[in-house]
Amino acid sequence: MVSAQTNCPVVGTTNTTLPPSHPDIDLSQPGRTCPVVGATTDHHANLLHKHPDVPIPGDRAAGDASACPVLKNKVVTEDKSREMDDDVCPVVGTATTVLPPDHPATEGKEDEAVCPVTKAKVGHHKGRLHGHPDVSGRTDDAVCPVAGVHA
Repeated sequence: MVSAQTNCPVVGTTNTTLPPSHPDIDLSQPGRTCPVVGATTDHHANLLHKHPDVPIPGDRAAGDASACPVLKNKVVTEDKSREMDDDVCPVVGTATTVLPPDHPATEGKEDEAVCPVTKAKVGHHKGRLHGHPDVSGRTDDAVCPVAGVHA
């Protein structure tokens, strides 16, 4: 699907800021693989940038994006985010909770099973994600029922 906004086709997020705890990676080098979600720098085409260095509260984990006041109090409550069913993922920040149509099924998998797309453990997302509505019979001018963008 083509969209005026920048949606990551792997995790659905419109957030382009890496969390403060993200390992350093040279985003200008083609073919580098992200150690967190397994995407390549080619995939992101230099759309990402590192979060500014901020102190992490003692009661929060370094990768807990739900502690970010911008994500939790602003982005997730925006109308656009609500329309996309966005929520705060503790790893990548704001992300849609609807899996893309071509995502492998996760139902019936053990909690320790690893997602072949993001390399996250299935148990991490249990009860938080939803399957994408069937779009196999769509037309070229169809609108995505989740993101609201034209195909």
